[in-house]
Amino acid sequence: MGTPEDDKMPHWAKRIDEFGPRRWHREKEYRNRRTEFVSSIVFNLIALFVLYKLPDWHLGFITGKYGAVMYILLFSCLIQIGGNLLMLLLNFRSIRYISGIFMEAASFLAQITLYYIYPLDFSNYPGLGWIDIIFPWILIIGMVISAIKIFSNIWKLIFWR
Repeated sequence: MGTPEDDKMPHWAKRIDEFGPRRWHREKEYRNRRTEFVSSIVFNLIALFVLYKLPDWHLGFITGKYGAVMYILLFSCLIQIGGNLLMLLLNFRSIRYISGIFMEAASFLAQITLYYIYPLDFSNYPGLGWIDIIFPWILIIGMVISAIKIFSNIWKLIFWR
């Protein structure tokens, strides 16, 4: 570190060895993950109630196709609740990765079902027709993210120390 090239280096570059993979492998503390699990369970319970009651509210933008999609969405919410409850009760790394695989697979299934059986129609509402264009793109992005998370959890389950 006493060479003339080192004097031209920025101070952060001299400490580059302090950054890197060692920090990537740190996991959150259990108490931080526990609050995430509980909040996810509460959110999915609320979503479960809303998804079940949505047809009773007779909203104009919900089409008749919602009945075909509703059970897949309810199934996905139940998988999310079960997976987060399992991770809350059992604090094992392998359980987190396996339940993460199943939860992301259920999420992927729900998104691909929503994409192919699109149960919304905003064309009757002035100024809201753009939602029918944007929402399928959001679903595609969500499917890509879910697929990446599935492969990431599989990778971590197999190769993580």
